[in-house]
Amino acid sequence: MLRNKINIDGNGNITAGGDINLTFQETNIPLRFFDEDIKEVILKFSQVAKHKVEVTDEVNRIKAEVKNQINLLSQEYFESIINGSMCYFQQIEDFLKAPRNSTLLKMYEDTIFELNQIITIRRDEFKKFDYIFECLYNFILTNNKAELKTDRRLIWVMLHYMYWKCDIGEGGEC
Repeated sequence: MLRNKINIDGNGNITAGGDINLTFQETNIPLRFFDEDIKEVILKFSQVAKHKVEVTDEVNRIKAEVKNQINLLSQEYFESIINGSMCYFQQIEDFLKAPRNSTLLKMYEDTIFELNQIITIRRDEFKKFDYIFECLYNFILTNNKAELKTDRRLIWVMLHYMYWKCDIGEGGEC
């Protein structure tokens, strides 16, 4: 009896000792986190976001080139952040700082704490930070398709904001 339990290999098993690899192969997403919080932040922000806003960068921050080198973020991807997402950053900042959104700010802070833990643990699995963005986006969208299908762009925008503000990735305080 004990011998049978020791030899459980998981090849197609659907009982104890089931095929663990099946879970990862089906989702193909190596970074998992509690995504309900960031979903709520994105949904609430989408209600006030303006799609055409001037780009402002009045933040004292580490030089983008240095941060990108530290995190191995490609120049092409960084330019896509500037061109496609940066116009929302001041709106997100104002949105999160508004007293009425204090619960959403806490949810955002919990999310960035959790993401930093996961990214730090799994960082060696990704050649470039670009792929981390892709995995996070896919995870959030896959788990929240119904709620976020019309706000998919804001998933990218929120992830880019986190990076820009040095809330995720290495590079010190911005």
